[in-house]
Amino acid sequence: MDRDRRVRIYDAHSWTGISLGLVLFVVCFTGSLAMFARDLQTWEDPARRLPLVAQPIPIDPLYQQWVEDEASSENAEVTFMGMTYPSAEAPYYLGQVNLRDEEGELHFHRQRWDPATGEVLPVREEGLGTWLLDFHRDLMWPEFLGGRQIGRGLVGIFGIVMLLSILTGIITHRKILKEMFTMRLRRSVRVKWKDGHNALGIWTLPFSIMIAFTGAWLGIIVLMLPVTGLLVVQGDTEKLIALLQGPQIEASGEAAPMISLDEIAKRSHSNGDGRLPKSVFIQHYGDKSAVYNIQYQPDTELMYAEAEKINGSTGELLPMTGLDERTAATRTLGAITPLHYGLFGGAALKYLYLALGLALSVMVVLGNMVWIERRWHSPEGSRSPKFYHRLSQLTVGVSMGVVLASVAIFYADRLYSGPEEGRIVFVGQAYFLAWLACIVFAFLRSNNYQTVRFLLRACGAGLMVLPVFDALTGGGTPWAELAAGHVAAPAINATLFVLGLGSVMVAQRLPRERKDYLAKRQRSKGAEIAGDPGAGVTATQVA
Repeated sequence: MDRDRRVRIYDAHSWTGISLGLVLFVVCFTGSLAMFARDLQTWEDPARRLPLVAQPIPIDPLYQQWVEDEASSENAEVTFMGMTYPSAEAPYYLGQVNLRDEEGELHFHRQRWDPATGEVLPVREEGLGTWLLDFHRDLMWPEFLGGRQIGRGLVGIFGIVMLLSILTGIITHRKILKEMFTMRLRRSVRVKWKDGHNALGIWTLPFSIMIAFTGAWLGIIVLMLPVTGLLVVQGDTEKLIALLQGPQIEASGEAAPMISLDEIAKRSHSNGDGRLPKSVFIQHYGDKSAVYNIQYQPDTELMYAEAEKINGSTGELLPMTGLDERTAATRTLGAITPLHYGLFGGAALKYLYLALGLALSVMVVLGNMVWIERRWHSPEGSRSPKFYHRLSQLTVGVSMGVVLASVAIFYADRLYSGPEEGRIVFVGQAYFLAWLACIVFAFLRSNNYQTVRFLLRACGAGLMVLPVFDALTGGGTPWAELAAGHVAAPAINATLFVLGLGSVMVAQRLPRERKDYLAKRQRSKGAEIAGDPGAGVTATQVA
């Protein structure tokens, strides 16, 4: 490849990074945390730390009475029912029902029961874990700008941009094997950042390609659904969804006795591998044509879920249709989500994903800082030094703000005491306020090196205190939780402490300012001693 073409590709790589690098950092960093959404839900919710029960009490009578009461209180008909059985992840019964009132409006209700006593557990709405997952998936895109479907599509587009950046980076780096092991620690800040950017980019390359592709797919597919509906079924998206789901069984209008939820809980998978249901969803309950959709943990871990359908009255297996049908195509589609979020392979794989995701996030920021430094402190830059200084402050404020905001909402979620329906709003407000405070703080300080050190120490301290804060606010001690069979919350606390300690240690080793500033100061002091105060550098210039 000739030099001019390589230069153009390099420019495309660098401009892609500087224009969307901060957005890619936000998506990559929040994605590293989103993989632990289920574990974080255990950390935030005391009910998820109930002792595991070997023989849960029968739930069918309690559930049926609850559904009847909900339907009677709203004078509504039941359109959908569901039950999730106790597990190590959520050691309680979770009942769900969807009702349609006389005006045709739908109302969704949930209820939780203690599997040992049948006691109703307090309702807890979505908070910390759900916020991090949804902010990664769709940026919590506001409704007045098109809603979260648009946000998810934008995240998919950023995945495509990331693939473009990876491709151009591969083309421009001709000595990949050498750069994997190059780290010139005695050189300038820009050289160290460049070496770190290159090395992290190469070592995370397979992971980055996979994450970018699956993320792009999961986001773009949301935007493609209306387009496909327009092309295939003349804009009738509901008809398209019906085609994907396959033919649905209609209610017969003839009443029939139903299989109880307790019987379903003991029904193993039809292939004889002994797997028991994790949940069941019911249509047309009480009708001869009732359909029970039973969800099992997948037989191959690289699947989000596996289902069987049976007749709710006879127990007869029903054929799987549409996207539920077991084909190579549906298995491939079903593998994309667990592949993207690391929902297979156990805890070891999740922590590998975490390490690679954080490395990818750091790589993105280092690329931005290399671009800024190269133009700020060399003749290559066409803008004023003040412009590049502000751009550097923005990079520090946005990137460190996301990190600190992610720590802040652990405290916000646990301290919240208002109505449950407002929990996730409160968590979101705390997130954006902390993020905005960091950005303002970065712009108020002139020394970006000191700003990074300060914010990284603050993040580290906040993370290290969280395990103690958890124990003091009702989370319980790690040894008691491990004795009860719960691993998720103690593992999260240990991870938070290690990450906090690492943050503090890294902050201690970061430079306080550029080395050339130190040299200027030394020269300035020498000149003043020699009787030439005019050769000095002002404090503002140094900062």
